[in-house]
Amino acid sequence: MQKLFIERRASDNKYLHRDFHIAFDRGLRYLAMKYGGAAVEEYLAGFARDYYAPLIANAKTAGFAALAGHLKGVYAAEEAADDLRIDETANNMNVCVRRCPAVTYMRGAGYEPSEWFALSTSVIYKTVAAEAGLGFSMVSRDNATGAAEFRFYQTEGVNA
Repeated sequence: MQKLFIERRASDNKYLHRDFHIAFDRGLRYLAMKYGGAAVEEYLAGFARDYYAPLIANAKTAGFAALAGHLKGVYAAEEAADDLRIDETANNMNVCVRRCPAVTYMRGAGYEPSEWFALSTSVIYKTVAAEAGLGFSMVSRDNATGAAEFRFYQTEGVNA
């Protein structure tokens, strides 16, 4: 009998990391329960500075275009490009998220996101913005759907 082999590599598969969001939230819950909310914010800020260092460097020179490209890439990878709207002016970039794909997935899997999960947007983007010399504000967030409105803005004396 002849043996047939199929050769596949991980790179042959589409990359979706949806279960990561549940594991990440569980880690945030643990930090909050063991060390308090300040530890969650400290962890997320450090993560943002390290993991998003290339984005921060790009945003220092390209400004809002770097942030918009990043966000569009994230939502495309999460198969949720239609849930993202970005409006730019010379001094502001307003972002509207109709629903968060991570929250949608977690709830669909029967997992209730913790109150700390929302900080993964606000603290991370606030840190990225600050490191890039920009401002950030979370305008609104619906924890049930992850829908959010936030903005990046020029701070005084910064030209990007």
